[in-house]
Amino acid sequence: MRNPTYFTLVRLDDGDLASLTIIREPTQFFAQLRSYGFTEHASASSPALAKMQTAAFLDTVAGVCSVSLDRPFTFIIPGGISRAEWLTAMEEKAHDPRFGLMERDGEISHCMIVPRLR
Repeated sequence: MRNPTYFTLVRLDDGDLASLTIIREPTQFFAQLRSYGFTEHASASSPALAKMQTAAFLDTVAGVCSVSLDRPFTFIIPGGISRAEWLTAMEEKAHDPRFGLMERDGEISHCMIVPRLR
């Protein structure tokens, strides 16, 4: 079983959109923030990460990116759903085995594995 992988769009403080991909391990994470013109990476390690619920974990990632990358952002929650519903969907997608990661030239992209039709 793979580690949970979160991916979503975020809005940077300057108004631009960026993609955020996070690989979560029990006591550490690796995050990639990518937008037109830049790809940056951040990571952190702490035993406290193991016990964090999704909301606190994602807020921690946002804080680390804001400080270490100097790229503050806000999560984009689609209209018509609550933050709690969005967090539940993020967690379900993070564990969905159909989603995978590919790395090329130091950049991570996520993809969906389409089941084969028989």
